[in-house]
Amino acid sequence: MKTHFLFLSIVLTGTYHVLAREAPEAATAGFLNVVNLVGLKSHTFIELGTFALNGGEPVRPGGSSGVLAIKPGSYSFTLSNAAAKPAEVTGDITMEADSTVAIICYDEVKVYRDGSEEVKLRFNVLVESDAVGPRLSLISLLREPSVGLEVSGDRVSLVPRQAHKRKVALEDEIRIEYGGKTLAEFAIERPLHYLGFLFENIETGEVELSLIENEKLEYQPPLEAEEGDADE
Repeated sequence: MKTHFLFLSIVLTGTYHVLAREAPEAATAGFLNVVNLVGLKSHTFIELGTFALNGGEPVRPGGSSGVLAIKPGSYSFTLSNAAAKPAEVTGDITMEADSTVAIICYDEVKVYRDGSEEVKLRFNVLVESDAVGPRLSLISLLREPSVGLEVSGDRVSLVPRQAHKRKVALEDEIRIEYGGKTLAEFAIERPLHYLGFLFENIETGEVELSLIENEKLEYQPPLEAEEGDADE
């Protein structure tokens, strides 16, 4: 069933966008953030139901929808880029009242038994958990099999699409460096989950870090079936 959306903005602690037949009350809305970390030269387009993010224009690498306040229910989600095969992937997103969901969009290379390769579009849905307290997770969406970082002076190695969890405490100062370049500096000021995603910004050719801060959101690595069978 197609849903016709009303799109408007309200100001709370930041900018929120409302998608619903009628603007939902704060206590009855779900909240969604979509982040584009696809590293392909062709444009990326994202749709939620019949609503196209960014007014139907391409969503830039590293770009975010901002926080969308959405009426609870099930919505189709479509991610497309002409450089991938297939050029479009879809899924269903369920939104519940007073809950938060984030969708991380990215790409990966699938290698077949004959040595041929195809670029696949992927998206990972971050949902709420019961975890509490300040915490830091770093996830590499780069194509390198191992990515070396320095986190506040400590050397760490990231495996693609697996979360590296680091213990942190309030007032800790975090500095994340890659290849001698500082990607991010921030303080652990609140008891939130700080999720950092490394990706290549195709517009700049540089590795960058996309940071999400939320109290309850957790990252789960994709299942093997979702990653694709490397021996096909």
